[in-house]
Amino acid sequence: MTEVFSRAWDVLMVAVGLGCVWLGWRAALRPRRPPEPMRGPVWVVLAWGLGYVLLGNSLTIESVTLVAGGEPGWPADVMRWVAGPLAVGSILAAFLSRRWERRRARAMNEGRQA
Repeated sequence: MTEVFSRAWDVLMVAVGLGCVWLGWRAALRPRRPPEPMRGPVWVVLAWGLGYVLLGNSLTIESVTLVAGGEPGWPADVMRWVAGPLAVGSILAAFLSRRWERRRARAMNEGRQA
């Protein structure tokens, strides 16, 4: 029974990996019109897209390798040391960028009302 759940989990991870590739590819191809979860400056969107493409590819490769009975190798390293920091760093940069924009817009609105 555990084997069935393990295989189902691996198939789910392949689907998640392909979804990450799809989202990252959309962001990388159209950085001025990124997917809804990612808004910010163009360089942030491109970094997020590249991070998600790398994350999705390595997640898919690792899951397929595990299904085939192999050991995870370099895909896990790519996820840990390249794709993860790219994705997390760009999400943090987008958050800070949005916060800065809201603060700037609020300051401009308060200046007009005075």
